[in-house]
Amino acid sequence: AQTPGPGSNNCQTFKQTGHTVCGRFLEYWQQNGGLAQQGYPISETFTETSDLNGRPYTVQYFERAVFELHPENKPPYDVLLSQLGTFVGQANYSQGFSMTAGEVPFYEQRAGTGTQLLKSFYNAINRKEYERAYSYYQGVPNPDPSLAAPYEQWIKGYANTVSVTLAAGKETGDAGAGNVFASVPVVITATQKDGSKQVFSGCYILHHVNFGISENPLDALWSIRSADIKPAPAKANMDQLLAQTCTP
Repeated sequence: AQTPGPGSNNCQTFKQTGHTVCGRFLEYWQQNGGLAQQGYPISETFTETSDLNGRPYTVQYFERAVFELHPENKPPYDVLLSQLGTFVGQANYSQGFSMTAGEVPFYEQRAGTGTQLLKSFYNAINRKEYERAYSYYQGVPNPDPSLAAPYEQWIKGYANTVSVTLAAGKETGDAGAGNVFASVPVVITATQKDGSKQVFSGCYILHHVNFGISENPLDALWSIRSADIKPAPAKANMDQLLAQTCTP
């Protein structure tokens, strides 16, 4: 079976792992050491927000590499290598990778950075795990109305959403009196069922208490404290939007 791939319909399925490599990723694999250098594919292609610069990229994990598609670059620099595939894949995606093309692998990190909490939030939305996404709001099951509507009303906001991509700017932090805050500028692109895209931008404020302060261990994990997300200005580019200053 063939799966969609970046750049063309030229695909190869590897029976050893069951995953398929297509287009520019297959060409790059063939031209840059193949099995000996890159190893077998251990995932299908999917969109991942980079921990390095906060931008979403089409990626595919291999045993010894992660391929990132950069269509803004001319070949051969339109495919770049990320970090070691198997190691990072196991660290980031504890439940492994699905054999189904287009299925987003499970991601959850609440004890790392505020940005990782936002990646977890949108991962849950893309996987239609809305209860998990809602659980990241501070004050659940009854978060402040200024933060999120009641769950049954909130979930209706995603009725026509097929997928969402997150781009995150520079995370800044603040701490005091046993509390830790992080502010993250974001650009959110939502793809609707009719194929249209809606772009939003703004700031998230994340919070957790220092370890040992609260008897509830969940309080030491990041949660979403506030969200100021609005439709993005029509002519603004991503760099401008992600350069905005967010104040905890």
